[in-house]
Amino acid sequence: MIKIENLCKRFGDKVVLDNLSLEFERGKTTVVLGRSGTGKSVLLKLILRLMDIDSGRIYVDNIDTTDFSELQMMAVRKKMGMLFQGSALFDSMSVFENVAYMLREHTSLSESEIKERVEEKLRFVEMLGTQDLMPSELSGGMQKRIALARAMANNPDYIFFDEPTTGLDPITAQTINELIKRVQVQTHTTVIVVTHDLDSANFVGQKFVLLKDGGISFEGTPSEFNNSNIEFVKLFRTGGKVING
Repeated sequence: MIKIENLCKRFGDKVVLDNLSLEFERGKTTVVLGRSGTGKSVLLKLILRLMDIDSGRIYVDNIDTTDFSELQMMAVRKKMGMLFQGSALFDSMSVFENVAYMLREHTSLSESEIKERVEEKLRFVEMLGTQDLMPSELSGGMQKRIALARAMANNPDYIFFDEPTTGLDPITAQTINELIKRVQVQTHTTVIVVTHDLDSANFVGQKFVLLKDGGISFEGTPSEFNNSNIEFVKLFRTGGKVING
């Protein structure tokens, strides 16, 4: 479980997160929704400590990681996989090398074990056979699937998805949605998805959190969200894609 207590983050005069408190339940998929600039992606980066926290506490598996050193955070990050919005594959590395990177850097697996693990994850995302291709030879959807295989390579307890369907056509987006759901169902990984795509959210989510003005406007099940009479929730449901630009 990941627990956030009174988390604050500002950039200059702009307050992005204001005393945010939230729990991400183990083994469930939580979808974080909100307009652009409401701190959805910032929240993921703060959990990973890719940026500094202004105030508040973050607990991972009941351990307070707020004041951890970079060395201590490296151990925490081994429990986490991240699929970035732009996939963030290494352009100069083959598909195999991309997926194997984390295993070579942070595990003691032998080369034969790494090969077996890479093939296992590529098979999971239905990309086995692409090991020798370069990222430039892949479509956007294929790159997302390879990035997911890389995020899963170390069998993490948590996987974070930052706008996983942005820029994809509807068919490819649904393929990614199905993979996200498969990750949670088959591996019981705790999944956090940041998105403003309500179709994707409703397909993969078990819990919705809607951010507004640095705090939480709504927290509950997808059914509760879709039937909520909260004004901002209704606005987001009916015009979310418009207000997100």
